[in-house]
Parts: sequence; structure tokens; C-alpha cells
Amino acid sequence: MGSYALFLISLFLCKFLAVAILDPLDFLALQSIRKSLHDLPGSNFFASWDFTSDPCNFAGVYCDSDKVIALNLGDPRAGSPGLTGRIDPAIGKLSALAELSIVPGRIYGSLPQSVSQLKDLRFLAISRNFISGDIPATLGQLRSLKTLDLSYNQLTGEIPRTIGTLPELTNVILCHNHLSGSVPPFLSQVLTRVDLKHNALTGSLAPDSLPPSLQSLSLAWN
Repeated sequence: MGSYALFLISLFLCKFLAVAILDPLDFLALQSIRKSLHDLPGSNFFASWDFTSDPCNFAGVYCDSDKVIALNLGDPRAGSPGLTGRIDPAIGKLSALAELSIVPGRIYGSLPQSVSQLKDLRFLAISRNFISGDIPATLGQLRSLKTLDLSYNQLTGEIPRTIGTLPELTNVILCHNHLSGSVPPFLSQVLTRVDLKHNALTGSLAPDSLPPSLQSLSLAWN
């Protein structure tokens, strides 16, 4: 066999291995996520999501070895129309995911309970969409979470007290929703920002319900 033929075979094998290296559960989860979300007119974010190629090269997908560790869905450039559809519960199968963000758009439906399975999640930001329903109390299982930004959505119900127990939390941004009830105490000693303005919250804050590390607190228009 000639050297050129060997080169072509090597090239094919390298491409095959690149596609095959991603954990099968992550591969299937990305397929489910793709089926449930779509580009709004004027957006072509998903153009690179061709599952015959390496998913780790998809727009917004970042991998470490065979696992997806970050998922940034949608074109982040100013003026991008964003995405529409629902967040598929299969997102909870991305077991090594540390960062999840979705750009402003028209994502609707509830935040899947399965997000609480992402034990390594440190950054969760889905703002300026149409997420509705309650904030899952099971988010309190995300013990590594540092930033929670669900601002400018259609969320209702109370802020789960479990959110306040997250030990690594630094930023809580839940402004411009329809949240009601009282503000839970926050136990994190590294918390710096709490933004809850433009909701329907009631009650008062106990002096010891916020840590000394807090630098910014916004409760206006409640």
C-alpha cells in the first residue's frame, strides 16, 4: 500500500476517533438539546451542530477529554435574535457540566428539574427569555454553584430556601420576574451580590439573613 493511501487511512481514523471520543451519554444529551431548541429568524447558531463531526467543535460546546464541561447556547453578539424552544431535561445527563448559559431569546417552559443533577455546575445564566414556573427547590443540590442568573423571565412562586444554603454562592440575580413570598436567608460567606428587584416579594429581612461579604443588595419595586 502506498504512503498516500496510508495517509488517507490515518486521516480517516483520526477523524473517526475524534467523533467517537465524546462520552455517549453526552452525545445523546446534545442531540436531545438540539432537537428541542431552534434558531430564531436571523440566527444561525446551530449551523455547526452536525452530529457526523466532533461535537466538541460545535459552537458553544466546550469539552475536557470526553466530557462536555461548558455549554453556551446562542450567538452572544449584540443584536443576535437568540433561540426558541424548551430546555430538554436531557441536559441533566451532561454530568461534568460546570457552566450553562443561554443568550437572550425566546426560550419558554420551565427550568428542568434535571439541572439539579449537574453536581459540578458553577455558573447558571439564563436571562432575558420566557422561562416560567417555579424555581426548582432541588437547585439547592448544586453545592458548587457560584452564579445563579435567571433574571428577566416569567418565574413565579417563592425563592426556594434551599438556594440560600448554597455555600459557594457569590451572585444571585433573579430580578424582573414574578416571584413572591419572603426572601430566604443566605448562608454563603462569599456572597457579594443579590438582585431581586421588580418582583412581588414581601416581608422583612432579619439582620443575620445576609452575610458580611455582601456588597450589593437590590430589592426595589417589590
